[in-house]
Amino acid sequence: MKSTKVDAFTQHTLSNIKPEVFKTLNLVQLEAIRQAISANAPFRQHPIDIRVALPLFFVKFYFVFLIGQDNRSDTRARESLRRTAVKGMMFVLILYGLVALSIPVIFFLLYAFKSLIGIDLFADRHLGDFL
Repeated sequence: MKSTKVDAFTQHTLSNIKPEVFKTLNLVQLEAIRQAISANAPFRQHPIDIRVALPLFFVKFYFVFLIGQDNRSDTRARESLRRTAVKGMMFVLILYGLVALSIPVIFFLLYAFKSLIGIDLFADRHLGDFL
């Protein structure tokens, strides 16, 4: 059951929709919007809700102490999936960057080793001639 604070917040938010847009909404859309607004309303009922503001000279501090049922598990699950996907993409990008940087280094080391041993792949030609 919704509280009056949530209903008032929902009604206030819906009243900010332009009238010409509001008229185009059907009942299913309007109810879906109401449910979405009510689910995210800032005025939820909690068994323990302590809010204190402390004015100190030029600054005002506040603290809020709430106890109630945690209804955020679905939101946290979505955030966790998003973080996992971002971590996977970052791993692929870092791996790609490391491979892209290591290939030229490996070729340079192989060329230096080849030159140190004295192996010529092309007679009378060197890397400086090709560049």
